[in-house]
Amino acid sequence: MAHLCDVLGVMWVVDDGRGALYVGTTGQRVHERDGHYFADDALHEQYSRQGSAQDIGGVRVQAETLMPRRTNIRVGGLAEAVCRALSGAQPLGWGVQEPVTQPWSVPDISSRYGRANADGHFLHFVGPRPEGERGQVNGSLEIQKPRDGIVEHIEASVALPAPWSDDERLDFARSLHAMQVRWARVYHVVGTDPALVPPLFLGLPVPSVLIFGAEALTGRDAHEYGELALMHGALRYEVMRGGSAPSLTVLLRDEPREGVPAPAVIMEAMYRALMPEVG
Repeated sequence: MAHLCDVLGVMWVVDDGRGALYVGTTGQRVHERDGHYFADDALHEQYSRQGSAQDIGGVRVQAETLMPRRTNIRVGGLAEAVCRALSGAQPLGWGVQEPVTQPWSVPDISSRYGRANADGHFLHFVGPRPEGERGQVNGSLEIQKPRDGIVEHIEASVALPAPWSDDERLDFARSLHAMQVRWARVYHVVGTDPALVPPLFLGLPVPSVLIFGAEALTGRDAHEYGELALMHGALRYEVMRGGSAPSLTVLLRDEPREGVPAPAVIMEAMYRALMPEVG
């Protein structure tokens, strides 16, 4: 929006609903005089509150499944599982663009995009607000159709007031293990206020959980690669069993620690070792 306003040479003016105006991109109060708008240096409190809300951070998820090609296949299940894990409920709706227009229905999505002769597609979905939180789940679902199967790739995020605990991260990993993901990554988005977050991670999505499924572990000892993660500086790992194949979950540190590489460095090393084609 800021770039568009700059190109057009216009000002984005927001009405706070009580008659006061401010610049949408900067928060400066706006006064109208003789049909012209002027911005001053004072910040509008509504903009300040929105800025504070952004500083609470949140969770961002990337995950992928690979299913064998069949005449008809169920798609949307991974998006539903991730949304349930983030909010406790299934998505509210989906659409081919925002805002979403269709009520959530895995059978409906599957009938349109799960057929063997259907093209791949990119969809959006939204979920409810987690109990007691401010923001709802927002995500995208990309259906890819390579020669060897059908890929369901999702990205989703939700605002949270604090990073997940180790137990919460492992619970989330178990829900994705049950979906037999190829791989998954969870990031903690730690906000933008240097008074609230460590400078090394300022404003960045910090890798927090790495999950490697059967494809990455075929012919490999999962514990051996868990120990490799610890050697690189990971916090802990867990080999999850049950279902058709084990998976490896690696937890990374959410705060800098002297002598320990940043989580992004550890993540890169693990993907280089297990799934270099994903990176």
